[in-house]
Amino acid sequence: MKQLRLGTVFLILSLFFACQSRPAGQPGSDGGGLNRNPARISYSNHARCRMECRNIDEKEVADLLHHGYINYKKSNLRADDCHKRYALEGYEGGEKLRIIVASCGNETTVITCIDLSHDWLCHCPGDERHH
Repeated sequence: MKQLRLGTVFLILSLFFACQSRPAGQPGSDGGGLNRNPARISYSNHARCRMECRNIDEKEVADLLHHGYINYKKSNLRADDCHKRYALEGYEGGEKLRIIVASCGNETTVITCIDLSHDWLCHCPGDERHH
């Protein structure tokens, strides 16, 4: 009986440490809802406006989509797959950036782009809803 308890404790600890081997938010830990390699990346009008204002290009967005980490505190994952919102963050060109994306099938839509290193004075459609 004592061996069974020790075996169970060992198994539980092994599973715990196996789950801790990759930090939360690292690429690939999104549970499958986020398509990091979509056939198509589309951009909302708001995202395009923010990208232009903040000097963020499509290559930087694609790099964040492929390699950025998920900020779960800024994401909304309590929805079906096509309505989940992922906040991906990382450094591009020395600037800390965040993009908010939604994936549905082979398409990922960029909803907005944020430069966390600088405050930019942008006036984009939809901004008035956030103030």
